[in-house]
Amino acid sequence: HAKERFVYQAVHMLFNGDFTEPWESEEERCCKLTFIGKNIDHDALREGFNKCLCTPELNAKRLKKLRFAIGDRVECNTGIGGWGAGSVINLMYRDDSFPPGDVAPYQVQLDDGDLIYAPADVDELIRAAK
Repeated sequence: HAKERFVYQAVHMLFNGDFTEPWESEEERCCKLTFIGKNIDHDALREGFNKCLCTPELNAKRLKKLRFAIGDRVECNTGIGGWGAGSVINLMYRDDSFPPGDVAPYQVQLDDGDLIYAPADVDELIRAAK
């Protein structure tokens, strides 16, 4: 979702990452990693990074871990106003205002019509309706 390239550099325990220049309009968006070192376990590195890929299979696993489905009645912590009742209308919701790569497990339409999102799938933020 990012419009800029993300550059990550690490040496031993020191690391830094940030978004840099924008992608060119016709440029293929891809990820490249270069490891320099001795006795690197290539298979373990590859396996670990492959678990982070956004594939249909991994997306299905992530969705299966969620406690609520679209249409489920929930209550959301709305802050000062307490808890508001509503229905889940979207899973793994992403808004353009979110930092690149961030998603919210749920988008909820409250009974008063307001649209909100639950930033994490925890009882302190979203729970089954009573």
